[in-house]
Amino acid sequence: MPNYRSLIGGFFSSTPMDKSTGPVSIRCNNPGAINGASWEKTYPGYVDTVLTTTGNKSTIFEAPEYGVGAWWNLLRRYRADGATTVEGIITKYGGGQDYSAYLSFVLKQTGFSPGTVIDLNNDQQLLQFGKAMFRYEAGKALPWSDEQLLFGIRSARTFANTGTWPATVGAQPAPQPGTQPQPVPDLPTGGHNLMPLLQKLLGALAAHPPAAPAANPGIALPVPGSASPPPVLSFIDQILGGQAMTGSKTILGVISYVGVTVLKATGVLGIATPPGQILTILSIALTVLGALAKVDRATLSLGNLAAKPK
Repeated sequence: MPNYRSLIGGFFSSTPMDKSTGPVSIRCNNPGAINGASWEKTYPGYVDTVLTTTGNKSTIFEAPEYGVGAWWNLLRRYRADGATTVEGIITKYGGGQDYSAYLSFVLKQTGFSPGTVIDLNNDQQLLQFGKAMFRYEAGKALPWSDEQLLFGIRSARTFANTGTWPATVGAQPAPQPGTQPQPVPDLPTGGHNLMPLLQKLLGALAAHPPAAPAANPGIALPVPGSASPPPVLSFIDQILGGQAMTGSKTILGVISYVGVTVLKATGVLGIATPPGQILTILSIALTVLGALAKVDRATLSLGNLAAKPK
């Protein structure tokens, strides 16, 4: 009995032969709708190749991640035959049929040109290309997450290089008392890594520490009628909006993080895509810097009060 599942958690089908549960590619856990090749029978997660519609066979996989991996392996075989561009791959995919409509759809969805070379080591390009092809095959919105698709792509690459499919990603056990938790790995952000920017901002803050407050036997109250002192601005305040943004950065960061989370949950933003990662990092950075600015302002205010003549 096949063990139908998702390898990392997400949508999968356990009813490949029930036409009422969706298009062939979705219900067979076979996003690329590949079929008929003898090598598929020895590919991880292979279940069977069956006649799903008149004259058309489809391969069934236990998990959609395996199906994505088989699609990647098919592209690798195409590359060995000289089909490396979007047009070349789609034409070969058609097996002699007129796939001009298929090609037009993929070009429109991706913004690629017919001559764009598909790099089998470029996760983001493969994700974009694959989602367009999978969307055309399914004829409807995709039920799989970007993480599922990327896991299939990366696992297929590992399998091709080592002959071993990577272990399924599972929940990490809670740290035992008295042990140090493992560090969380950096998010993969491709060519849009904003962590260096955050590090520069924090480094600039460290280079301009607030003056330590002097001993303060008593704090003098302001004299009625005297001029109001200028607002206290931390170094972070000065580089992020000045007085107009004082006290607002933390709440804006929290609101933006909630907004990004909602967009990811509704599928508007892909979690593993550069836009989703960039917005997440920006919202977290704004929240952290806002909190640091509050501490900095409080320290500066105490220092100013302590420095006033008694």
